Amino acid sequence: MRMLLAAVAALSLGTPILAQQSATAVLDHHVAAVKQGNVDAVMSDYADDAVLITPHGIVPGQTDASGNDVFAGKANVRKFFVVLADKDHLPDVRSMEATYQSLSHDVTLMHWVQYKGTPKEVRGTDTWVIRNGKVIFQLVAVQPAKK
Repeated sequence: MRMLLAAVAALSLGTPILAQQSATAVLDHHVAAVKQGNVDAVMSDYADDAVLITPHGIVPGQTDASGNDVFAGKANVRKFFVVLADKDHLPDVRSMEATYQSLSHDVTLMHWVQYKGTPKEVRGTDTWVIRNGKVIFQLVAVQPAKK
């Protein structure tokens, strides 16, 4: 986890200041597109060399790095969102509520919850690095559902 946080910090150094409004606009667009199951619209938010790290096992066949899957490049990131937009996962995504927390000029946390207040409730926090209106890095952290 320390390596991932160090990577996020390194990605955010020495870049021009990106207004938080831009990050919020990108994330608002992203959430709306995911909830619609519109993978092309989702992908318009990502840089060509974007990196997405998720808990292992959501999409088969990805690089497993210590319990996380690494999607490097826009074509691989797309594989993740194709799964989220499928008939089995889209109801979960549509139930999502999200809030944002700016950490620096280009690093934002998105705290989210699915099925809030129900036995199926799942929470998580995504760490985003957004530059020039494009996602260059996203780390998905999911808290297991309460049993």
